[in-house]
Amino acid sequence: MITPGGRNDAEALAHFSRLCARAVKAVTDLETRVLVRSIENLAKLLCYADGHVGMEAGSLHGVDALKLQLFNALSALRGRLQFLRAADIPSIPELPALEAKKTARVLVVEDDPDSALSLKKLLELCGYSVTIAYTAEEGLEAAEKMRPDIVLCDIGLPDSDGYAFAAALRSKPGTATIRLIAVTAYGSEQDKKRSREAGFQLHLVKPVRPETLLEELSRPAKMANGK
Repeated sequence: MITPGGRNDAEALAHFSRLCARAVKAVTDLETRVLVRSIENLAKLLCYADGHVGMEAGSLHGVDALKLQLFNALSALRGRLQFLRAADIPSIPELPALEAKKTARVLVVEDDPDSALSLKKLLELCGYSVTIAYTAEEGLEAAEKMRPDIVLCDIGLPDSDGYAFAAALRSKPGTATIRLIAVTAYGSEQDKKRSREAGFQLHLVKPVRPETLLEELSRPAKMANGK
């Protein structure tokens, strides 16, 4: 069953979900299960009329970008399965903490509405509770109010920047321990150094592959490390 993308397709959505559910039950390898879940979420986005909005992959945009990301995720899954077959080593069992993260509250601080809504939809499909803030000021207010488990923050914001935002969060007892991840087009080594100094634990450079982001979010907080 193939969906062209960019339209609502409930039948294809149900088919994707059934296939991925069977795949998850068939393996005990943690990385493989994360890949299957990322494929399922990309497939779900493909089955919504507006699921492609804000998607980018190199020079591609929209449905084409979403299909490329889905193709890459499938290729990564094939590579992982081939590695496990060739290595003939015991797979890593899925950790209960991976399921527990499904209840995590995520604050997205992003000034581009399309990018913010696309990210929100992707994460909600995974079971995360997501709040969006479009400015640093809105982000600080939301963080104080909802006390998120994770904050995904752009560096370039209209009223400030992500560095100042992160420093402000770290300076307040109620938000000092929040897991903080930069998701930004600022990708130089100096940018990454500044984000670490400001309090970000991880620095992801746009465009971020959905499976990469989902894998990072699935890690227990103590395993997160900055880049």
